[in-house]
Amino acid sequence: MTERSVLPSGGPTREEIAKIEIGRTTVSPAVARGLTMFFLICIVAVPVIEIVVPKWMSGEGGATVWARLSVLPAQMSAAVDAEVARGHTSLWKRVTAANRAAMAGMVDFENALEDESVLGRTLRPPAQLILTRWFGAGNERVYVGRQGADGTRWLFFRPDLEYLTGRGFLLPDVIRRRIALASELTALPQPDPRPAILSFHRALQARGITLIVLPTPVKPGVHPEMLTASAETQQGIVHNASYGPLMEFLRAHGVLVFDPGDALAAARSGAPQYLATDTHWRPEGMELVAERLAAFITQHATLPAAGSPDYRIEEVDVTNVGDTAVMLDLPSRQQVFPPERVLISRVATAEGPWRSDRAADVLVLGDSFSNIYSLESMGWGSAAGFVEHLSYALRRPADRIVQNDDGAFATREMLQRSGPERLEGKRVVIWQFAAREFASGDWKVIE
Repeated sequence: MTERSVLPSGGPTREEIAKIEIGRTTVSPAVARGLTMFFLICIVAVPVIEIVVPKWMSGEGGATVWARLSVLPAQMSAAVDAEVARGHTSLWKRVTAANRAAMAGMVDFENALEDESVLGRTLRPPAQLILTRWFGAGNERVYVGRQGADGTRWLFFRPDLEYLTGRGFLLPDVIRRRIALASELTALPQPDPRPAILSFHRALQARGITLIVLPTPVKPGVHPEMLTASAETQQGIVHNASYGPLMEFLRAHGVLVFDPGDALAAARSGAPQYLATDTHWRPEGMELVAERLAAFITQHATLPAAGSPDYRIEEVDVTNVGDTAVMLDLPSRQQVFPPERVLISRVATAEGPWRSDRAADVLVLGDSFSNIYSLESMGWGSAAGFVEHLSYALRRPADRIVQNDDGAFATREMLQRSGPERLEGKRVVIWQFAAREFASGDWKVIE
């Protein structure tokens, strides 16, 4: 037994020592009231600014983003009516449909509030400019790469990098995880691309149509050296670990795959094949792939003789700000990423600019890689896109169904909605989509 220690008599008590050690801040009532008012004003000011300023700026008392909440009941009612129209009249189906509509509406409201916020639009661009200019930082959608020969810093789309650096998209646990993490707002996705591609191939084959799958390499896969100096000696194209096994599987099942990777890799030593501040290829890279694909089609598919259209090329200078530079949300007058200049080759006929021909025996299903230089709203010109140059290289008309997003299923759904007559007379269908869709797309089977 040891003798119990005690504090010296006459010294501070334990409570007094604790107060001395912890410290104590004395706030006067006036300061407390002032701080409380300040915090309340800050809390109330944000929604007041977001509601009042847009109406004041519009000069018409127009609706703001907050008005999206008022349409939620109508959206929920429409979702329930749609379920009933499909024959799903049970209470559970109707409640689930209304709940999904409500959650989708809330997500839409939150996204719109973030994008259209007055304070966000005021504060975010200058803050991002400081981060990008002085620290080389991107944001949640864009990574900043190395500086090119012309002094422009390259930008990379985050999903492209995640496709390349992520685990193999065909691994069973990766597929299970994608299903488990799917949004409750939509039906469960089909992460495995093999059933959808085989189903599409067999459906077209039954009609005597040849399917050619064209997975377009993503920008950091073609130009990894512009992302990191350690990749300067990289040979060939960088792909996800499951890309090779998928190609082998498809070819073993008789699916024709045109892989433009080798052609783009060989050409990049002479000049960039992709835009520095955009996710897409330059006109030179696109035209190269179109020419090689035309030769591939001639080699593997039988097309009837066709009169050579009176095609001609018109070269036009185009200057535009790339989509990844826009995603950074920098001030409008920023000079960190100036507009890029390209020379496009517009395809024209005696009647005017090239046009899609529904009676053509070649049909292209494509995404934004097909639309760039073709869809004028993208800002890179018109009548000079991938389908136009494929038609020019084949010296025959071509039909097309294109949509910028969701290349894994969107154009197949559009083809389905257009009816069976859209395939009448078709001999070849080219299915072009960004290779990142293998790891992130919804590969649902569409009859």
